[in-house]
Amino acid sequence: MPELKIIRVKLSDLFQLEGMPQFEKAPDVTEITHFVLKHYGFLPQPIMITIEGDEVVLQFPGESGAAQTEAARLAEKAAKRAAQGNYGKAIDIFKRVLELQPSLHSARRDLAMAYVETGDVENATNHLIEVLRLDPKDAWSWVVLANLYIREKSDLETGEKFLHKALELKPDDAWALNSLASVCHRRGKSDEAIALFERAIQSRPGFPNPYHGEAIIHASRGEPAKALETLRRLFYQAKEQDARSQQIYEAARELYLKLQTGLAKENHSEAFKCVQNYKAEMEALSGYPVRVEEGELEDKLGARIQMAWKHGRDYHLITTRRGYSPELLAHLQAHELTHLKMESEARKVGKNQFFGTTAKTRETAIRAVFPEMRKWQKEGHSDDAITKVTLSLISGLCGFLFNCPLDMLIERHLHKSFPVLRPAQFLSVRVMAMEAWETNNHPEVRRLTPRKILQASSALNGAYCLFLDELFQCASAFAAPYKKLDTIGLSQQLYQHWQAQSQDCVGGGENRLVDDFADMVGIRDWYEWKPDPGQHDVVAAPVWEGVTNPELLTQKHPAAVWHLLSALERYDKLPADKVREIAFEVAMLGQNGLDYSSPDKKYKLSTIPGETFSGLQMMCLMHAGFKRFAPEMETGIDLHEPFLTALELHQQGKEGN
Repeated sequence: MPELKIIRVKLSDLFQLEGMPQFEKAPDVTEITHFVLKHYGFLPQPIMITIEGDEVVLQFPGESGAAQTEAARLAEKAAKRAAQGNYGKAIDIFKRVLELQPSLHSARRDLAMAYVETGDVENATNHLIEVLRLDPKDAWSWVVLANLYIREKSDLETGEKFLHKALELKPDDAWALNSLASVCHRRGKSDEAIALFERAIQSRPGFPNPYHGEAIIHASRGEPAKALETLRRLFYQAKEQDARSQQIYEAARELYLKLQTGLAKENHSEAFKCVQNYKAEMEALSGYPVRVEEGELEDKLGARIQMAWKHGRDYHLITTRRGYSPELLAHLQAHELTHLKMESEARKVGKNQFFGTTAKTRETAIRAVFPEMRKWQKEGHSDDAITKVTLSLISGLCGFLFNCPLDMLIERHLHKSFPVLRPAQFLSVRVMAMEAWETNNHPEVRRLTPRKILQASSALNGAYCLFLDELFQCASAFAAPYKKLDTIGLSQQLYQHWQAQSQDCVGGGENRLVDDFADMVGIRDWYEWKPDPGQHDVVAAPVWEGVTNPELLTQKHPAAVWHLLSALERYDKLPADKVREIAFEVAMLGQNGLDYSSPDKKYKLSTIPGETFSGLQMMCLMHAGFKRFAPEMETGIDLHEPFLTALELHQQGKEGN
């Protein structure tokens, strides 16, 4: 025979729930028995009822050991489903738990909570009442039941009564305090509500709801600074995150964004004056004036600065992206001015360096991604298109490599030095972070971008977003999408290295962070540093680059690699005589000069009917042809290095097929 289980309930507790009968005089045994049999029918039968003083004693058969063991296992499984937000599955499992062990009141309470999350008010209420019949001292169930009355039945009076009951049982219950604070706020008692929210925070610092509730009150009272400070405490101190709390964090971030937007507009006048003063300081430090203009910028850049000493000018030029709001422009200008500050300080001590790519470094980069470039060729893309896209991807990654660790230094400096700019700073970097993720996550971009470039870009962006999230004390979650990528480990290593090495990076020392990042993502040989000569000539306009410019031809070596590779593959399919005819026809046309400064295809060959070629393609056809049938002949064209690269890639392609 199963062991009997016993539940003791005080008479005063037995009839305290809303909706239960109210007796004019103390109920007799018959009334109590009738009430218990009606309302405790979910327990194993039969139920034996006795009255001992002011207590009602219920005895009923206990569940078997096997049933209890299986119920405990399933209850744990159901709880995991609920924490993941899969409430429908959790409800099904909890029902089975209660079939096995009807007296397991913790599972009944969790089932009620799952019904709450699905919006099934009736089932949630019924199960909570059953829980409280089993254990009237279950403070948590009183809180949940109160919230159902408040939120779903708009019955503040009953809900408030239940909350006070919960606090009688557990005076420091954070959920009860939070809910009671919300009731006070709805009743217009904002000061009392804030005090209750603070009690809830003190009781349970990791609980996000009271921070959010208090911030809403401050915002509604026109106290944005207090609201933001409360939200910062939420993001920095509250650690509880499950499916139920995610909505609170999302709502808190929406409120934070709204408040920062308002403050950015409010601070705009002071921020403008601040940036103008900063601009004057940087002009004095660098020795050149700074001009600012709006323009169209590539690769979704927010702004860029062209230093006077790098561009042959007697002024620095800051260009901001056209269409930005005035509030954000202040931050963009301050950011670029800090680039100027860093270079100017490095120049003062003779340690400034120029970052850039060369024909040699671009060829190195092309070799690293060549196998995937061949895939594009097989898909039918033209050599010109492949060259253009490849060089653009390489240039973009190198540019971001240079800026990533330096931008971290800059944003940290701005955040610390210019508090008035912080709202605009948050809004500005938010735009950039969202655009960067949109680009990195675009399916076509991910499909076409060589893996090495994609991995490096994702790792660097992830590291930068980890930095931003910490800078804003987790008010942002820019790094969240990167945490789902296989590059997040490298992102964390990059950021941790930056944290350890960035404190003493001044006077040109910051460039070593660029080299460290490059080593870590594996592209250290994709760029070079050149010493700053310390002086420059001012020119009225850029130097014209034409067909007789040998420096231009050197710059076009990376593009020449692809044209030479294409020529070698073409010649593999032709007899030696045909190769000779093509090379000599190009040589004859070349006596009048070939314009290799333009990518336009404006040359035709009778030996290759139906096709047109650019000047650089023509030179590559000739050079590769002579190397095929007269390798000792000098063509007079400096394509030796790109030809060796193309030859090596050509051989690799043969071996891979």
